[in-house]
Amino acid sequence: MTGWSFAFALALVAFLGTFFAGFLPRFLPATRKETWSAILAVAAGLLLASAMVIVIPEGFEVLFLMHTPGTVPHSDTFLGLPVVLASGLAILGGFFLMLGLEAKGYGHDVEDAHGHTVKMLSLGLGLHALTDGLALGASVATGLMTISLPILAAVMVHKIPVAFGLGAFLWQGSAKQDSHPLQTLLLFSLATPVGLVITFLFLRQLSHEWIGLMLLFSGGTFLYVATVEVLSRIRRQQPGLVLFRRVGIGVIMVVLSLIVFQLSGLDAEFHG
Repeated sequence: MTGWSFAFALALVAFLGTFFAGFLPRFLPATRKETWSAILAVAAGLLLASAMVIVIPEGFEVLFLMHTPGTVPHSDTFLGLPVVLASGLAILGGFFLMLGLEAKGYGHDVEDAHGHTVKMLSLGLGLHALTDGLALGASVATGLMTISLPILAAVMVHKIPVAFGLGAFLWQGSAKQDSHPLQTLLLFSLATPVGLVITFLFLRQLSHEWIGLMLLFSGGTFLYVATVEVLSRIRRQQPGLVLFRRVGIGVIMVVLSLIVFQLSGLDAEFHG
């Protein structure tokens, strides 16, 4: 499979999964809050493990270690900065990007959207979805399925409850007077695929150091979403031990997926 075909396949999965999750509330009764709280706890574990076990370590590996045999080893500096400092700033930059979006009111929590206009809520969710696409695009640029597929799983498990919540907001909640709910949902569903394709198109023209930095930047966004956005909210809704178990399930899923990919040979590279 070529890099382009794999990128478009992931983009299609991201679009269809998000769109159908957001479209279901038009036909279904409201889902129990406890159900989505449990799903979000697992999603937090997936995102946290993806950041700490896949995205950030792979970013460091690409930035420091990956080079063709016989070529000049990596420089100790990148863009005039020590590589260690540049990598740390990339992670911090991703974290602060998400913090800045929250500070500007472009939130990610549909449950707290009562005072938001449809446009404001959709814009906030769309910007967050673009950062998901950035992480997926950077993972595809590495050319390794064993990185891209777990990240896709983490992103989708996190996005499906958000998309469902947006759909409920558009068709069942305070925004049902919106005259273009389908258009709003389509734009939201397209945000991650567009971010994926643009990031992949941009990074494939650059050196692998940029891919490494983008992975580290994406790791910072994952850390923010998992710890600040999700865990800080749902820990008030679930007993501590229950939350620990559910987050642990998400972490175990990521680790097991890596083992399965290694054993099945899905860690092979793809090109183009």
